[in-house]
Amino acid sequence: MSEPWMSVEQISEHLGVTRDSIYRWIDRKGLPAHRVGRLWKFKISEVDSWVCTGGADESNEETIVASSISMNEEVEARHGIVPEAGTIMKRCSIDLIKNLYKIPLPSARTGPLYNAFSYPTKISPEAIAVYIATHTEPGATVLDAFSGSGTTGIAALLCDRPTPEMNKIARAMGVSPKWGPRNVHLFEIGVLGSFVSRVLCHPPEPEAFERAVDELCLQAQKKLDWIYEAKDEAGQTAIFRHAIWSDVLVCPDCKMETSLWDGSVKTKPLEMSHSFCCAGCGKEVPVKSCERATEATVDSFGESHFTKKRVLARVYGRSGKMKWQRPPIKEDYELLAKIATMELPKSAPNVDIQWGELRRAGYHFGIDKLHHFYTKRNFIVMSTLMELVSTFPQDVSDALRLLVLSYNSSHSTLMTRVVLKKGQSDFVLTGSQSGVLYISGLPVEKNILEGVRRKSKAFIDSFQMLHGSQSQVLVHNTSSEAMPLQTGTVDYIFTDPPFGDYIPYAELNQINELWLGHTTDRSREVIVSPSQSKGVAEYGMMMGSVFKEIARVLKTDAMATVVFHSAHSEVWRALAQAYTTAGLAVEATSVLDKIQASFKQVISTVSVKGDPLLLLSKRQVERSKASPSAKIATDMISEARNCSTLDPQRLYSLFVGRCLELGYDVDMDAKTFYALVISEKPFSEA
Repeated sequence: MSEPWMSVEQISEHLGVTRDSIYRWIDRKGLPAHRVGRLWKFKISEVDSWVCTGGADESNEETIVASSISMNEEVEARHGIVPEAGTIMKRCSIDLIKNLYKIPLPSARTGPLYNAFSYPTKISPEAIAVYIATHTEPGATVLDAFSGSGTTGIAALLCDRPTPEMNKIARAMGVSPKWGPRNVHLFEIGVLGSFVSRVLCHPPEPEAFERAVDELCLQAQKKLDWIYEAKDEAGQTAIFRHAIWSDVLVCPDCKMETSLWDGSVKTKPLEMSHSFCCAGCGKEVPVKSCERATEATVDSFGESHFTKKRVLARVYGRSGKMKWQRPPIKEDYELLAKIATMELPKSAPNVDIQWGELRRAGYHFGIDKLHHFYTKRNFIVMSTLMELVSTFPQDVSDALRLLVLSYNSSHSTLMTRVVLKKGQSDFVLTGSQSGVLYISGLPVEKNILEGVRRKSKAFIDSFQMLHGSQSQVLVHNTSSEAMPLQTGTVDYIFTDPPFGDYIPYAELNQINELWLGHTTDRSREVIVSPSQSKGVAEYGMMMGSVFKEIARVLKTDAMATVVFHSAHSEVWRALAQAYTTAGLAVEATSVLDKIQASFKQVISTVSVKGDPLLLLSKRQVERSKASPSAKIATDMISEARNCSTLDPQRLYSLFVGRCLELGYDVDMDAKTFYALVISEKPFSEA
């Protein structure tokens, strides 16, 4: 009879240790373990042999906290209480730290930690971990004053469990990080960001979470097994994968209605036409000249509603392993009619959208409430999933809630879309555009149940990476203008402040926050926002308050890394004024090298490629009253003449960094700088 496989829970019980110890021993001491799918499995004979040969002996293991600690301190460390580190700058030279800033910081936008939850301007946690572990010793206190979705906290967890990617980044940057646990304070005014941070920085046991996902999907399938059914071309019941809906165009001449799909989409080859022949008047009509049809209808709560008219255009499904697509048929409309009569779950939120800068009169016509962003089918499914999640135990319910929300705003609403790519025979399905609430003329309705199941893999893989870390993360859902931290207690700061008017996070995140039952207090949001009566002056004052707090809590010889992005010189001046008034000075600069730009950076009229990084120390400096930025810009362009791979956008980021490092104001915005670049012959093609 073959020896049975044991789970993490069973092997921890067999050895009389915690599950965290098992994960740590796999990671650090070579405990014999085998991957079965996404789970760790064990043979008792292999584990017993490993123990008998001293594999579990920690008596000679190098301490991660201090060179010599008492027995009581060792017990505390093993239970997650990390002692305070010594003075970091005495043990990490300035020269070594500055090596980090000699080359761009690579920030890949891939992998389970990045993909688990999409958040605007997100930075790779592996890259941040290298910065933390180079600037500090194990046991240090780290702060992020604008923590967003908690990436700095995740990075600290990784410091205790370094990945091959982290070691690769460190080697490429020529630094020697000191891996081990840290203590982290995350400050985030946003409700969604704080929720994401709490879950990801306090991950559930991976196997327990995977079982909970299975149970959630099973319960949802039992309740809604029919809602994502579709007939294939043979008339057999199949799985609905997604559907493309279409705006309706109104001919400006005869008022005949034609769907955008019928008027614009051409096949063989696939393309989007800019005009169509109107079936009513026979004229060739430009799509841009057509108004979009509207209609009076009844929304998901049975309330009268005037909105854009949308019709079903294409249905995609799966029969077994075979995928198919077809035009809508009678059975599709019958199913939609059945869904229209369904009552919503009692907990379904009937709440208003609070519009600010993101509302557009065209594609947001009729979008006044949360449920207006959804088809009724998907609003029912979202409501059902969130209701089911609330019945699960506390140790997994928040992680399940985050899983559902991670799929929600990106893939569950009418903001999901298709894109046309050269050489493709069909549209490419993609999620919502980052940083906006855009609804295209061909919105997509996805199968949420299948999507949540697929999404769970990134969460399980992330929890496998993070669970068991001895780093401690405390999330504060409050403004960082007044931080409840003692003066001079922070060893290092890594933070990514809001970039002026770049993204109105609270307005954007309400699509998820409304499902959580409360939204962000926008009065304390540090952004430039006309709808909130906040200009650059108000933004600068709030930033000034935060940087005064940063300077207060930083130890005398500690440093801060600030990632920032703006194409506007006045925003850069506001930032510089904030940190200099607080008693901070720039010691070095670099650039965050994002592998994939966010949507806002791609479509912005004047964008900046690569976010500048600033290394700040507690040092009083007098800012120069001169304005030599034109000469600095000209000199930098001249220096870059032979650098054929250096583009104007990246050059502007370097220009900003040089001005700030020299103590000069940035008094040239990106648009003016690009005009200067283009006037130089080597960059005329740019």
